[in-house]
Amino acid sequence: MARPISLAAAIALSLSSTPLIAEPIKPIPQESGFSGSLVVGLSATEYSSNMIAGPNGDLADSNIDSLDDKPGSESDVSPFFTGELNYTFSKSRTQLFLGSALEDLVRYDLTFQAGVRQELADKSIVYGAYLFSAIPTEVYADPYQTGSSRDETDRASSGARIGWQGIMGSGFGVELTHRSIELDDEDSGDALVAQGAITAAQQDDLSREGDLNAITISYRHSIAQGQFLVPEINYRDYDLDGEAMAKSQYGGSLAYFYNTPQYSLITTVFYSHFEHDEENPIYGITEEGDSFGGSIVGTYHNLFGWEGFSGLATVGYAESDSDINFYDADVVTGSLGVLYRF
Repeated sequence: MARPISLAAAIALSLSSTPLIAEPIKPIPQESGFSGSLVVGLSATEYSSNMIAGPNGDLADSNIDSLDDKPGSESDVSPFFTGELNYTFSKSRTQLFLGSALEDLVRYDLTFQAGVRQELADKSIVYGAYLFSAIPTEVYADPYQTGSSRDETDRASSGARIGWQGIMGSGFGVELTHRSIELDDEDSGDALVAQGAITAAQQDDLSREGDLNAITISYRHSIAQGQFLVPEINYRDYDLDGEAMAKSQYGGSLAYFYNTPQYSLITTVFYSHFEHDEENPIYGITEEGDSFGGSIVGTYHNLFGWEGFSGLATVGYAESDSDINFYDADVVTGSLGVLYRF
């Protein structure tokens, strides 16, 4: 079964390093009616994570022998799809939207959104959206269970996003996001409590449920006809129930956009640093580390002479390097697909 976006999205989100690169401001169409985009294709992914089980729950090695080792490498080839449907009210310069925007393929973001965009007199655009997980990500209910197969459980999130792009006619943009993260079964540490390795009170510090609040500030800088840079800084506060899992993360990214009538290219690099709030009861230290990576997305327009169709190719790499080996993670992915804009 095809998945929204791909497994790479789930792993990249687990790295907590997803770059929220601001796409160039998409003007609201001059005519009323429907518009949008649809992407279908095939992706190949090689990844390692001790926390993520994969969208279908059957892709990662569910049996581990030690809590001191880095995760083993897994691979997957799968179809994917993503898309967005819009309806424009041209007179009021208002647009309703539903789905997962094309730029989310660059972000490796599984979140779907339903909201409204409004063009202001200075041509800037304000927007607000409700966020939800159309397809939950599969994680391990108790990732610290060793010596036997670990059960999977759904992780979903919901929340809201507001933003303002092209503020007062400038290249600046700002975006605020709030998400609540929930697991069907949050059993982190059950096996360790049963073994007497940690107490029930310490187990509470391992909970992955809670809230995520983020702010992103970007600037679009034109450097030549059809070329521009988008530097970005961001801060995230993971206010999770487990004090050892709660963390603050700050970082930045830089995207280069190159557009011609025949093809487009987006190149992105990003880096972030994270620090957890409290000592991890399993390892006796307070976790911290760095996440980094990059991606290239290319589109070839009017594929085979078909108006509205483009060929799409992506490659990406992301890594999270923690001072606790168990939490290390990385993903390498490539995909080929077809983009249809209408």
